[in-house]
Amino acid sequence: MDASLDNQLLTEIKGYSHAGEGVGNYLGKPVFIPLAARGEVVRFNLSEEKKGYAKGCLVEVVRTVPWRTEALCPDFQHCGGCQLQHLTYDEQLHFKKQTVIDALRRIGGLEKVAVQDVLPMDSPWHYRHTVRLHGQRGPEGMVLGNYQSKSHFVCPLTTCPILPAGFPSIIADLPSLLDAYGADTVKEVVARKGRSTEEILLLLKTEGLSQTGSLAIWNELRARHPNLRGIVIQSNRALTGQISTVVLGQSFYNEIVSGIRFHIPATAFFQNNPKQTEVLLLQVKALCEPAPSEHLLDLYCGVGLFTHYLARDYKLVTGIEENSTAVAAARENAVNNSNNNTVFNCGRVENTLARIARNMPAPETIILDPPRQGCLPGAIAGITALSPRKIIYVSCNPATLARDLALLVKQNYHVQVVQPIDIFPHNYHIECVAKLQSLD
Repeated sequence: MDASLDNQLLTEIKGYSHAGEGVGNYLGKPVFIPLAARGEVVRFNLSEEKKGYAKGCLVEVVRTVPWRTEALCPDFQHCGGCQLQHLTYDEQLHFKKQTVIDALRRIGGLEKVAVQDVLPMDSPWHYRHTVRLHGQRGPEGMVLGNYQSKSHFVCPLTTCPILPAGFPSIIADLPSLLDAYGADTVKEVVARKGRSTEEILLLLKTEGLSQTGSLAIWNELRARHPNLRGIVIQSNRALTGQISTVVLGQSFYNEIVSGIRFHIPATAFFQNNPKQTEVLLLQVKALCEPAPSEHLLDLYCGVGLFTHYLARDYKLVTGIEENSTAVAAARENAVNNSNNNTVFNCGRVENTLARIARNMPAPETIILDPPRQGCLPGAIAGITALSPRKIIYVSCNPATLARDLALLVKQNYHVQVVQPIDIFPHNYHIECVAKLQSLD
């Protein structure tokens, strides 16, 4: 269904894109309309037209559906930090499961893989304990917030129902302090908060300088926010690259997840939803089916999330991670948790696996949790050369998950199950855990 009315068009929304946009029809090709919901009939303006698709802006919902809801956040339609608050939580879970199924079929050619229902969050608010915000100087001074959708205009963060208590206020205080002291523009702020410890850590990314402002700025900020444990400035320099400087307190924060204490540096990756991370850990352990006589290999291990959680269930756990700061933290976390059967190797996975194969016992199980771009071909080749019986693949990107699962299937592995977990409520991102079993 599509028609014209006063330069507006009418279409029925048949489903969603991978980014949560409603998908309708315009002259026989898909049109992607943000904020439209499956089953609705909507009026829209055409904003872009390509040979194989079009993009539109929602004008009016002509026929609504029960799964449309009012967004809790007043800035939802402008902020760019969330994409799904106009949908009920059940509809968000429906969208996420279908996105995984579609990616497996379309990209991986995996038609018969069992995709389980998405494991939901009991209360999908105030969960995001890591947030990355952009800085921009405007006529009234500097602002921090998210880029509005498909733009480089920063929407100032005023309130945010997905952030934990204490985050919006410290972020709101930061721009005025920087302006008051004449500090350089901060390009990006990464704020992190421990769910169990309440500790807050700020990473400020700047251009050119390793110091921003004076110590008085940071002392005033800490006076307002006593849980602030440290501020790290990361500066990009033309000749020396990134330089990190601790300007206040410490360069890390502490978190406790499922009884395991983690020391997490400002520049190391850690899951942003601690509550659902506990669900993730339980799923990974169940799929691993650990045995106390076996060797577990944890690839892209970061600060050792899976390594330390599973260490007591295996004879040996070996981690590989290319971020040297994260590896140092993983080793410290081993001491803090009395895990004496863990070994950590610093290097790229694709370059390190061969050495592991020569010097370590063969792993029965491999966990891999790569970044969004998935595994490089060399990593896939190195994994299959070790011939593990089980591979547990943790992914935040269904597209690269589907691609890599298809490559592993060609190497005589069978995908037993894919379990989506909602670690990013109100956001189109999806976490999945897949289990593969060797057919040899």
